Amino acid sequence: MQNSEMGPKSKHLSGVAVQMPVLATFFFLLSCSDKKSSGPGKESVQIDSLDGVQSPTDQGMIVAPGLEDRKAIKPLEDAWRRIDPKKDGWDSEVLSDAATKKLKEIAKIIRLSGKLKSSSLDQFTDSKYDGSSLRPKVLEEYFKNKEFAVFKGIPDSADRVTLSAAMRGLVSFFDDSSEIEVELKLYKIDSLETHFNGRVLVHISGPVKEQQVQINSEWNTSWTLSEEDPKLLGIEVLSFEEVRRLGKKTEKLFTDVTASVFGNESAYHQQFLRSTDHWRSRIARDFGLDVVANHGMALGDVNGDGLDDLYVCQQGGLPNRLFIRGPEGTLKDVTAESNTGWIDYCASALILDFDNDGDRDLAISQDFKILFMDNLGDAKFELALGLGTHAQTFSITAADYDNDGDLDLFLCGYNPPAGYEGEAGVMGEPMPYHDARNGGKNKLLRNDGNWNFTEVTKEVGLDENNDRFSFAASWEDYDRDGDPDLYVANDYGRNNLYQNNAGKFVDVSQELGVQDMSAGMSVNWGDYNRDGIFDLYVSNMFSSAGNRITYQRQFKSGAESAQIEGFRRHARGNSLFEGVSNNPFKDVSETANVTMGRWAWGSRFADIDNDGWLDLLVANGFITAPDPGDL
Repeated sequence: MQNSEMGPKSKHLSGVAVQMPVLATFFFLLSCSDKKSSGPGKESVQIDSLDGVQSPTDQGMIVAPGLEDRKAIKPLEDAWRRIDPKKDGWDSEVLSDAATKKLKEIAKIIRLSGKLKSSSLDQFTDSKYDGSSLRPKVLEEYFKNKEFAVFKGIPDSADRVTLSAAMRGLVSFFDDSSEIEVELKLYKIDSLETHFNGRVLVHISGPVKEQQVQINSEWNTSWTLSEEDPKLLGIEVLSFEEVRRLGKKTEKLFTDVTASVFGNESAYHQQFLRSTDHWRSRIARDFGLDVVANHGMALGDVNGDGLDDLYVCQQGGLPNRLFIRGPEGTLKDVTAESNTGWIDYCASALILDFDNDGDRDLAISQDFKILFMDNLGDAKFELALGLGTHAQTFSITAADYDNDGDLDLFLCGYNPPAGYEGEAGVMGEPMPYHDARNGGKNKLLRNDGNWNFTEVTKEVGLDENNDRFSFAASWEDYDRDGDPDLYVANDYGRNNLYQNNAGKFVDVSQELGVQDMSAGMSVNWGDYNRDGIFDLYVSNMFSSAGNRITYQRQFKSGAESAQIEGFRRHARGNSLFEGVSNNPFKDVSETANVTMGRWAWGSRFADIDNDGWLDLLVANGFITAPDPGDL
């Protein structure tokens, strides 16, 4: 239930231990519940009967046995009918799918370098195949520190070889006994009269003697014009980069220690290792279980021993978990005794000292509420305050925006509440897709001490352009005037940069060139070029399909070029904005080669190799299911 306010120091019952999703699926043609609303604070959708529609099997939509007579949302049924690009008139995507299948078959063969030596890849080529060597003979070192050396290859188009010979030359130096990692990703396509071309991103990594090596390359591939069985006509190398880890270090830079850190904790084995699919058939939708699983975590020292502890937010119906870190590095589940096992849908949390008493408290975004929990000492918590929000809150961030000595809280609103009357699509989706302004409201809570928080969003100017789908935000004093400014990354459109002028904010994102109209999902500040001025990195969505489709003549035919460019920009990927003193930021995303972060949910500047320069870590991916078509 959503409450506008809960009294101070009221207690709650710890959640019953059930289980947590790490993976998720995104398939919601039919609901598992007869209810027409999706939970507290969520607007119900109109369900229409599919009068006169033939059986789902005839239409290509598969329905679970016994549910053939259930109602479905008409726009979803229409979208399902058009999911086949051939039926929808997208011949370029039909060709792309066919070529992608061939590339996956090739990747499967070359993953085992030993097998490649006895296999022929010429089955994938046309008799007229004419391709270059895939590993340039000349490699020039252009970067080196104590951990890595990076080499650039000079493509040699004069050296013509068969596909089998080219692939062997590319990967034969990897160790025979190990399986190498290979990904070939077709992200652009150009259909011609007699053939079609496809741009392919290439990533190959594995051990070479006593080193780890990674190849990053881009190919221009040519194919016969066949929708069923395209054959390669040639491959030309457009760029080639080889990264080598120096010294006798066969291990990778990072090692997955999750299992050893959690040890025998039942929450890890019984909850964290279960997918959302597992829980969708076991937990009622009324608890707020979400197929996308947008749930974060927080790090902070809750018991004062100098070690960071871990708080994990979970799906509705699954309790949040608090783990205390021991001196040996393992984690102990103290959820029950800490009184922090909220069983409602929770998206994010912060472990910070909100009451200035010297210990770290807990703030939790719980669907359409924000909860403040007071740390009573030794990791024992009590609910101090709960407030309703203007939107479903996806993330929260804190800073002392007014320099009064205590932490204030900014809430990123994503989905608007029930009863929202703004423009929206027939299913409540963002409109327009690339520049939506029908999202939920963000909220700034001023900390007035003694667990009193006052909403000051409009009062301080943060209500300007406050109608987007805000995913994340980050504070930093980018203009170096002594107060923290705020950047908000918005999904489905433009972002905001609110300049703080003594506690009053103005959106200067357009003026400073950082609107970054895309699928904003995270933001991070850092001085990547060490010039003393803060730079900005925003995680977006690099979409192979978007890069292919938006460059086809039939895409949005008749639309203005600016609108089409907006869609193309939306699919470009991540953005790096270089700070320039007293001037707009400079977009260096493409020259710095940082756009291709895939579906990038989060990012962080960090010096991972301890050379004094900030590197970029990007968390990416999307919903994983046993069937890769279940997106």
